[in-house]
Amino acid sequence: MEKSHPAKKEEEEKSVKRHLKIGLAGFLLVTLVFVSLSKEKPSAFIEVEVKGVRLDTMGHNPVVILADKDGKKALPIWIGLLEANAIDKELKNVSSTRPMTHDLLLLGQVHATVKEVKVVELKDHTYYAKLFLMLNKELIEVDARPSDAIVMALKSKAPIYVSAKIMGDQGITLATKESFGERYGIRIQELTVSLASYFNFKGQQGVLVSEVLPGSASESSGIKAGDIITKVDLKEVGSVQEFEEAFDALQPSSTVQILLFRDDRFREVELLLKP
Repeated sequence: MEKSHPAKKEEEEKSVKRHLKIGLAGFLLVTLVFVSLSKEKPSAFIEVEVKGVRLDTMGHNPVVILADKDGKKALPIWIGLLEANAIDKELKNVSSTRPMTHDLLLLGQVHATVKEVKVVELKDHTYYAKLFLMLNKELIEVDARPSDAIVMALKSKAPIYVSAKIMGDQGITLATKESFGERYGIRIQELTVSLASYFNFKGQQGVLVSEVLPGSASESSGIKAGDIITKVDLKEVGSVQEFEEAFDALQPSSTVQILLFRDDRFREVELLLKP
């Protein structure tokens, strides 16, 4: 069953969720292709593309990423390992020497073709999908797990749709390419409303650390991916531009005080700016 997040013990839940969000933020930063916003009239379903399969950073559970074609939102769905492997093979056009389970379910023997796939509902942290098949010129609707349905859609080059309500409620809002920046090994992105909600940040402004480069002074200072930086040397930063301007105004070899938000509380770290 596809879960909106992996089941964990209560005392580990906060840590797990934080690491999952960090992993997804990093994944979206480096892999998604951003396009201009669509002006089409909203519909009940949104066509999506499969952007890849990754393991979450904490539990190492497979996650498939579905992104709308307008580049506005992406939906992560946790899936099983076998289904993740099947999706990954289809995305990479890797063929098997013998027919796999999804190959046997499809084709030739019954003369059925996949028309489309829809992710239709989220109930008790479980996603539900519908597989629409054409059989003898008749449209047949079949209940299916999203992972199985996605595999079959990829094999048949059929479109995949997600309920607009699910994408609106559960999707991660994406930023544009101009919404990323880097200084002293800290790679940051604009903090959208969705990302702020994911990290339980209720402040007015800040920027999200999507990655800290290994071996950098920022890593040594204790700054981590998933931190939300709100001030640099008492100067508030609410955008990529303000973040870059604050660092550009500092002198090399100086020590800077950074105020950040992590694990539901604010804390200060010192960063030595190495020339």
